[in-house]
Amino acid sequence: MISWKNILLFAAVATAPLTATAELVWTKDEGWKIQGGVLADLGLTTPEQRRTALEKMNEAKRLQDEGSYSSALSIYNDVIEEYPGSDFAAEAFFQRGVVLFKRSEFEGAFGDLDELLRKHPEFHRFNDIIEEQYSIATAVKNGERPYLWGWMPWFKNYTKGLEFFDTINRNAPYGPRAEQALYDKGMLALKIDKNAEALDAFERLINNYPNSKLTPDAYIALAQTHSASVIGPQWDQGSTIDALNFYNDLVALFPDSHHAPEALKLADEMREVLAQNRLDLGLFYYERRNNNRAAAIFFNEAINAAPESETAKQAQKLLADIRAGKKAARNPMDWLFGRYPQSAAGDFVDAPSQAGLETMGFTTEDEKPGNTPVPAAPSHE
Repeated sequence: MISWKNILLFAAVATAPLTATAELVWTKDEGWKIQGGVLADLGLTTPEQRRTALEKMNEAKRLQDEGSYSSALSIYNDVIEEYPGSDFAAEAFFQRGVVLFKRSEFEGAFGDLDELLRKHPEFHRFNDIIEEQYSIATAVKNGERPYLWGWMPWFKNYTKGLEFFDTINRNAPYGPRAEQALYDKGMLALKIDKNAEALDAFERLINNYPNSKLTPDAYIALAQTHSASVIGPQWDQGSTIDALNFYNDLVALFPDSHHAPEALKLADEMREVLAQNRLDLGLFYYERRNNNRAAAIFFNEAINAAPESETAKQAQKLLADIRAGKKAARNPMDWLFGRYPQSAAGDFVDAPSQAGLETMGFTTEDEKPGNTPVPAAPSHE
């Protein structure tokens, strides 16, 4: 007795050749050929269409290999227009991108491959597309000169390379070139002084691919980019702190990286800059604002920033003077106009704002009609 199970198994075996997936395959000896089952139409409905499309693809490839790029492009254009939606058109898009790249038409080549991904997302050579796009982006990054129409030299456009690397990462965020594309974008951005785009690329790399072999390189690049913005201890220390944090993260997360010794050394340099900044602020409050409490806070921050540095030793000496009640030496302005009023509040606000409101032209609650004014607090040396 024949069971339904046997009938279904027989049907599956009998129809297997009919449902086999077809592919347009290139071989060196036979050129392009259709490989697959009898229903392998590759998006075309009749044998005549398939035969004509195959002939055109082979003729275009022959011209392409001979270096007759214009003639090959003309035939690939015909295939794309005459057989849209077919596998022949998809392969023609790919080959057109390859030819345009050989002619140094970088934007056209990259655009063709990107259009191929949009119009034929099922195209079986996805990795080849990404690899070709990466080669184009790398050529732009390396400064290869583009050509218009394949013969007219044109201006280099590094900004376009940034777009290309970003597109590669977006097209294949988990592909083999995703991490490298972000890193290359960052390095190219640094080359053309687009630091904001470089920082964005490196930060995306460390956040999206924390285990990548390129992540330590991204950390050191981030730190060095921030440290390059450090002008000196007299200026805002936001870049110093950012650089120091990335150096510290690199050493903590990747202690075996070959960048670790360099990061340790450069982190010490950033700490010294930060310590000097805090010392300078402390000296400002100590010598020019007669505010020992504010000065002591900054001197302590200088010591904490770089405990073993000469700056820390200087801060420690100044702290000892404050604890001993020693005032800063008078400067020429102090001798002419008197020492700056001491802040009774002992915080970072300059002393004039701590004086009575009536001394600055305001009417206080106590000076309203019917109230007795309260005398201003005496100024201390």
